[in-house]
Amino acid sequence: MSESPFKKYSVSMPEAVAEDVRTRVGKGAFSAYVTAAVEQRIERERLAELVEEHIRQHGEIPDAARAQAAAEAEEAERRYAQWLAEQPQDDALAS
Repeated sequence: MSESPFKKYSVSMPEAVAEDVRTRVGKGAFSAYVTAAVEQRIERERLAELVEEHIRQHGEIPDAARAQAAAEAEEAERRYAQWLAEQPQDDALAS
């Protein structure tokens, strides 16, 4: 018997937030929704750390490069949201 790659955790959050999630995704996708949100937060923090390191080493990033990066990030977020919406529900993530 193989071990599941998932581990159950207890997380406290404001009831209104939890109910908003449940209303949006239903009971079966609650964990998947929260997992995706946490993964996105971690990714943003890692990217911010990379930008800070780049600035320390090379100086400020030009405005044109920042604008291009912002536009590309917005498009990537749109595509990610579309991809996420198209994924089948995974019972292993259901709570």
